[in-house]
Amino acid sequence: MGNLRDFFSPVKHVMIKEVTEMKRMKIAAFLIVAPILQAIVFGFVAVTDIKNVPTMICDEDNSALSRALTDKFFNMDHFRVVLVTHDPQTIEKQLGSNRARVCLRIPPDFGENIRKGKRAPVQVIGDGTDSNSAVQTMSRVQLVVAAFSGEVFEKKLAAMKSVVGQLPSITMQERVWYNPELKSANVMVPGVIGLILAIVTMVIMSLSIVREKESGNIEQMVVTPITPAQIIAGKIIPYIVIGLIDICVVVVTCGIIFKTPFEGSFLLLLTLSLFMILVNLGIGIYISTISATQQQAMFSAIFFLMPNILLSGFLFPIKNMPEILQWLTYIIPMRYYMVIIRGIFLKGLGFMELLPQTFALFVYGAVVFAMAIKAFRKTVS
Repeated sequence: MGNLRDFFSPVKHVMIKEVTEMKRMKIAAFLIVAPILQAIVFGFVAVTDIKNVPTMICDEDNSALSRALTDKFFNMDHFRVVLVTHDPQTIEKQLGSNRARVCLRIPPDFGENIRKGKRAPVQVIGDGTDSNSAVQTMSRVQLVVAAFSGEVFEKKLAAMKSVVGQLPSITMQERVWYNPELKSANVMVPGVIGLILAIVTMVIMSLSIVREKESGNIEQMVVTPITPAQIIAGKIIPYIVIGLIDICVVVVTCGIIFKTPFEGSFLLLLTLSLFMILVNLGIGIYISTISATQQQAMFSAIFFLMPNILLSGFLFPIKNMPEILQWLTYIIPMRYYMVIIRGIFLKGLGFMELLPQTFALFVYGAVVFAMAIKAFRKTVS
């Protein structure tokens, strides 16, 4: 007990100094308010749902059947019909000027082919300058056309039943678990918490020790009987508390504004988030000890931050990446935290289901802190 008291007594003074420094720099409130604003902005921006796509329809047939197909696009949130024309010469102009992003072209013999029982192809032209939007939009157009084709087919079958009798059919019943409405916000918003933690803890901590070196305070701390481990502990504890507070306020904010479901244990979320916070702080300390200036530390932190955003599965599915990058994601700590936070938010997973990811973060944090302490000892010596 006495050893713990002897260890934490200097730590408390380092903590007081760190908090005083944050107050002097007026960043304490920023570390709480900024994550709320970031969560709101990211929650509205970082979504993949495509809606109100400017759509033009080139109906060269102008028959009852072609108009019936055209009407399908007027009452859908995904499409916003900006032009209906009969002249195919206008397609390139409309897509080139960005007035329309997708065009459905119905050929002149569309209705006649359907009445004669022939194939009646239609053309979908998309603006490929935004590939993600183009793929989603063209897929949605294909679904609408397929649904219309099914309606026409059912009418043909109804007319044939009186001759051939009842015909067999296969129907599919869809059910989506964990995110029934397929809202991308329910997937992206929990991931925002991981991004905010990285910004608040890794980036700010990366400036901490290098700021002491620039001001000359590190030499004053070296001549005291405080050990490097005590200095590091005193510096990280305030940021651990701030990180946990940020999680609380962001979860509440996202729940109120975005109605994000939360199926799991909030206590488990805080506990496992502690591992991610420690990993980020360890990386921040390591960056701070090997950097000579705050500018160098900031650029190094951004260098570590970008792979965590791009390779963690936050924005892009890992399975869609090249195989070599999929293997590279295993050294990205945010990859494991994305599984943890989305599993708790959407699936209500418990500790045992998330044990592999938790263990990976624990190992990652232990290695990073060992490197940080070793580098700090070299710095102070």
